[in-house]
Amino acid sequence: MELFENDYYRISLDVSVPCLEWTAKKFMPSSEFRTSEEKSLQFFTEQKTKYPNLQWYVAARDLGVLSSEDTEWVASVILPKFAALGLKKEAFVVPKSAFGKLALDNYTSDAGETIAIEVFDGEATAKQWLKT
Repeated sequence: MELFENDYYRISLDVSVPCLEWTAKKFMPSSEFRTSEEKSLQFFTEQKTKYPNLQWYVAARDLGVLSSEDTEWVASVILPKFAALGLKKEAFVVPKSAFGKLALDNYTSDAGETIAIEVFDGEATAKQWLKT
């Protein structure tokens, strides 16, 4: 079920897992990325009561490079809020670009202690992990 979409990303809900899905469509400026994270938090908050085991799936293949400031912001500001709402797992499908993967590795190491984060090469294995 689609919740929001623009030129940069889409946020949807897969009730079969259940998980909030964040899908990057192309590189986005920092302000757009941060807005997408805040929208994800808003939708997670709204859907968590309907789906107590709600997790987070991130399709980051087309994300591109994130700044260290943005990854630090997510780790220090956004993920603690998700954790407080009961998020236990976040599954990433890795970006196509090596630079995007490097940014994702930094994001994982910065945030891994807050929420279990795993990186996958496909949607099926990522969502299967979220279900367990």
